[in-house]
Amino acid sequence: MEKNMKKILAAAALVLVAVTSFTFVADKAASPATYSHIVEAIDAKVDTVLKLTASSALASAGVSAIPGDTATPIAEKLAEFTEYFLIVLCVLYSEKFLLTIGGAAAFRVIIPIACLLLGASLFCRKDLIRRLGMKFIICSIILYLAVPMSIRVSDIIYSSCEDTINTTITQTQSLTEKTDEFSMTNEDETAMASVWERISETAGTLADKAARILNRFVETLAIFIVTSCVIPVLTMVFFLWVIKVFANIDSRQTIIKLLPESGRRKTSESSSQ
Repeated sequence: MEKNMKKILAAAALVLVAVTSFTFVADKAASPATYSHIVEAIDAKVDTVLKLTASSALASAGVSAIPGDTATPIAEKLAEFTEYFLIVLCVLYSEKFLLTIGGAAAFRVIIPIACLLLGASLFCRKDLIRRLGMKFIICSIILYLAVPMSIRVSDIIYSSCEDTINTTITQTQSLTEKTDEFSMTNEDETAMASVWERISETAGTLADKAARILNRFVETLAIFIVTSCVIPVLTMVFFLWVIKVFANIDSRQTIIKLLPESGRRKTSESSSQ
């Protein structure tokens, strides 16, 4: 009687944990306010990507106005960066969404299921069900931590390269200011004469500077790809590997344990053959 009472109390505690996880904890884990610092870091990256997108578009327009054909390929390549940065922007917004989705899935779905499995193992005495419930709990914790940890790791690398990104924006703005005079449509003859006197001296210099800016954009895009795409993916793969280590259950052994004794003998005989 006392043993049954302990099982009932343990089952009641598990039900309480499941209900608490499904309601209160899941609401907190799915709230963006819980990840305010991470969201702020992502928003800062989003602002930087938007600045880079605008800078590449303006730089492309300015470089295309430089006299001669030397700068034309550079202008075309700079224009392509708007598409690349759009992909990075989508990845950053996806990270924001996954923050809340991972927490909601862990505490609203997986942990309640784990509690139900652990509660069922108290009465049916199935060690397999108990181990499955424990592995569900481990999976939920890893799922909850995977996205925040991947973003934290990428932020550490991004912070060391932030000066390079800011330098790219500053130099692009400087180049755009210098190429604006080639795009002028003012018909004032004096102003136009002054500009054309400087063309032979400055066109080649600006083309060289535009080539350096292009290299800067390539480097900046590589930084964003590594910090916003590669590092989070590698971190997620690592966590998935950990989940596989802790939660992988051999399907053949599971079927054998669930079969009756006669079925186990037949399965063992077929596998030996």
